[in-house]
Amino acid sequence: MNSKVNKVAQEADTPIHVETSDKPRWGAKYAFLCYLTVAVGVLIVAASTGLLLRFSGFNLAEPPYPISLVSIPVNEISILLMTLAFIKRSGANIGQMGFKRISAAAVLKMTILGAALLLLTATVGATQNAILGHDPAEQIFAKFVVPRTQIQLVFLVIFAMVLVGPIEELFARAYIQKGLENHFGRVKGLLLASLLFGMLHALNVVRAIIPTFVAGLFLGYIWQKTGRNTTSVAVLHGAYDSIALMLAFLFGA
Repeated sequence: MNSKVNKVAQEADTPIHVETSDKPRWGAKYAFLCYLTVAVGVLIVAASTGLLLRFSGFNLAEPPYPISLVSIPVNEISILLMTLAFIKRSGANIGQMGFKRISAAAVLKMTILGAALLLLTATVGATQNAILGHDPAEQIFAKFVVPRTQIQLVFLVIFAMVLVGPIEELFARAYIQKGLENHFGRVKGLLLASLLFGMLHALNVVRAIIPTFVAGLFLGYIWQKTGRNTTSVAVLHGAYDSIALMLAFLFGA
């Protein structure tokens, strides 16, 4: 019995041997380079967008509408272009990134999981604030993100489902996590990719690291369990953000 358990543990932490259809393979080197490129790139794009808005007369201190209506499409398209460049550099293509057709039942299941994930991360965030105290940065961030009208909500939900979910899962799971798993194995690859995912969201709010790390673990695990189906976790991620936006709109951030 013990030998079987040991064998399973060893297999779980053994670098994954990808099927022929998954080739070419890339490892930790390209995964880390892509991550650093995207992190620096998003900082530059965000700073440039802020400067352009300011020079155009936009009041950044008291924005007339959520900056997310501008920043989300700009940042996400930037992430997409940088990720696609690394996919091409790795000798792969978008067809090898796990975007597969899923059923309506699977979409419903992923939406329910998105709600469950939101409850989980909200609990983690509330516990963190109970220990550390209120973080003023969260309120400032909410002012830039939360929709104020129904039409703003509609646009932001569309962005979440069409841009944020698919693009961030292409980047974080299909490229980064896959590369790390190819090098370190499933368990270490999942943990490391989730940590990087959490750290990237510190660009928004520093305290987002732990809740987003938990979200990364959840998304990465579902990605593994669905056979690296990036479409599934893209729907889950989009639903998570959409539900969060709707709740923030209805009840306040």
